[in-house]
Amino acid sequence: MRKQLVRCLSLLFVGPALSWAYDFPVSNPFLATVAGTPPEQQVKLNPMKVREAILGLADETVENAPDIFWDVTKPRFKLAWQEKKAPLIFIIAGTGGRFDTSKVEFLKRVYYQAGFHVIQISSPTSYDFVVSGSNTHRPGLTQQDSEDLYRLMKASVERAQSFRKVEINGWYLTGYSLGALNAAFVAQLDSEQKVFGFERVLLLNPPVSLQRSIDNLDRLLMADVPGVDDSTTLFNHFFDKLADYFRTHKSIDLDESMLFQVQKSPYALSREELALLIGVSFRLSVASMYFTSDAMTWDSNLIPKDFKLKRSDSRTPYFKKAMLCSFQCYVDKVLIPYVIEQKPVHSSQEGATSKQRRLLFEQNSLSHLEVWLKNARHVGVMHNADDFIIDQKGLDFLYDTFGRRIKIYPLGGHMGNLQYHENVRDMLGFMKGKGFPDA
Repeated sequence: MRKQLVRCLSLLFVGPALSWAYDFPVSNPFLATVAGTPPEQQVKLNPMKVREAILGLADETVENAPDIFWDVTKPRFKLAWQEKKAPLIFIIAGTGGRFDTSKVEFLKRVYYQAGFHVIQISSPTSYDFVVSGSNTHRPGLTQQDSEDLYRLMKASVERAQSFRKVEINGWYLTGYSLGALNAAFVAQLDSEQKVFGFERVLLLNPPVSLQRSIDNLDRLLMADVPGVDDSTTLFNHFFDKLADYFRTHKSIDLDESMLFQVQKSPYALSREELALLIGVSFRLSVASMYFTSDAMTWDSNLIPKDFKLKRSDSRTPYFKKAMLCSFQCYVDKVLIPYVIEQKPVHSSQEGATSKQRRLLFEQNSLSHLEVWLKNARHVGVMHNADDFIIDQKGLDFLYDTFGRRIKIYPLGGHMGNLQYHENVRDMLGFMKGKGFPDA
């Protein structure tokens, strides 16, 4: 039954007919997502020195954080600066990602080489942002998260200019995955407040319907893998499989190129195993967010009320409990009670929860900005037809909303073709005002 669910999910990957050739070499969307672009097909960037520094915002320091978060009590970001006047681009990380994750670092090098100053921002769902970047410590409400992002973006520019007197002659914004959804809401907010006046905003693989994306990611955990029945057998299974590979190849370099080598060996991961890996990765991000939120708010869903975890305390029991909670579970236990507390709904508790759940997903999806996005000529999208966080209805929405400001690739899974040379060419082309080729 579970195997059938994953196969049904893969049928959603059939996008509209594309009339141009695209030679991305990985046809399996799960492998593309896990391993990325094969090294020989990645864009070749110059090995130039990047002038960069990690900076903190002392004025935003959180005073009441538990001792276990001692190292993230003030928001931090990463700045890469040019020695001359240049445009500045903000990069927002995807689900659970800090400002220095590998995808953000790659995008930094792309734009830095193209002549941009760069500011790298953590996802509102990353543990450091939940602690010191969020006003409520309850991430997941996109409008609220984007207001937090916008506040920190403004503060980061002030800090950057006090640090290096960075001269800026243009403003740009991008984000990937959930960070792309955040970027859209930030851009809409900026169109009202007019602090930056972004010249270009590029959304990379955004979720359209947040509910559909979450459902699809949770469904990956239903993949039927022989011998995997619970969390213990799950992790033992992958350890044993990769351990066999390491013993044979005398290597412990766990990187993307290694995963391609694994796929060429007798220890290759099946489609179901790759799907399960992605589902587990997402669940880990949700668990980290849930645990951090509970520790900061004392909502007492995981940790006893008023109990502040110390560095010497084990987090394992709480994190194991958090791992059992899907994003839908997090919505029901954390976000809906918070929303109802802010704006009470006069109906039965069951009816109130159901109504708030539906409204929450509607108001925190890209489709909520449909009217604004249709007229926002400076905002564009790059996406993949075989990305499992989107379906045909979502692709149709993107085409109808963005028109010629969109580029849909037939392959790549979820962010798997980020480093592919053609994708990099297209993202830079859009940012420089040239639009998308073959659009």
